[in-house]
Amino acid sequence: MIVELAPEDFSQVLPLYHQSEFRFPLMSAVLEGRQRGQVFADRANGRKSALVVNKFGFMFYVGQQANAAFDEALSNFFENGTGIRPSYLLWYSPPEHWQPRLDTFGARLRERVRFEFHSNRVNEVNPCPAGFELRKLNAELVPKTERFRIELGSRFWSSPEDFEKNGLGYCLLKDDQIVSLCYAAAISERLAEVDVVTDEAFRAQGLASIVSRQFIRECLVREITPTWDCFAYNTASLRLALKLGFAEVRRYPFYSFNVPLAQRGT
Repeated sequence: MIVELAPEDFSQVLPLYHQSEFRFPLMSAVLEGRQRGQVFADRANGRKSALVVNKFGFMFYVGQQANAAFDEALSNFFENGTGIRPSYLLWYSPPEHWQPRLDTFGARLRERVRFEFHSNRVNEVNPCPAGFELRKLNAELVPKTERFRIELGSRFWSSPEDFEKNGLGYCLLKDDQIVSLCYAAAISERLAEVDVVTDEAFRAQGLASIVSRQFIRECLVREITPTWDCFAYNTASLRLALKLGFAEVRRYPFYSFNVPLAQRGT
């Protein structure tokens, strides 16, 4: 049996989440009511497994990893496309027994790298180059990020004002246009999910390093730990993470697929 929990009951799944070996701020932010999403559990009471889904489709399986009835109900959800609101799902490190099933579904598999931050490796903040302006990202500046198609004021945060109040970010402007920014996609349990983007025309100039170092510096002032994950093929992000004081700790599978699922293969 599978049930969708009411938002006021999401926090009941936090103990299952805390048993997991991973921490994903985008997931705990949903469970804490900081960001929007859905939570599906195996029973209304005494639940042992759950699936946490944020508004944009990122999701994570918590609790008992081999729960046949719950898994079958999830399969029906995915195949029928009912219940789960996002039409495109991105699954962080699904249980090992789920991975052959996802392969059968034809889900896209990629590898992601998890980094751990070491504050003793942080260097001084780089000076802002001439012609650029370093600014803290606020509600007024959020609309200027739309050129990157990150939907900052609606994808992760409910509005630009929500981001300014509860999020964190820094950007570099040139000629009143944001050309590089580092921001938190989520902040939860004193962890910040870091995302960095730079205008293609301004890459390889060290701008991402400047905004990221300023972001990290602010995190440390607030006693927040930055978290960094990226795809294994993203060599620029891998190099930047190491440069900023992160160390690789592990790699994990990341599946993505549309719902409803197409008919299973044989």
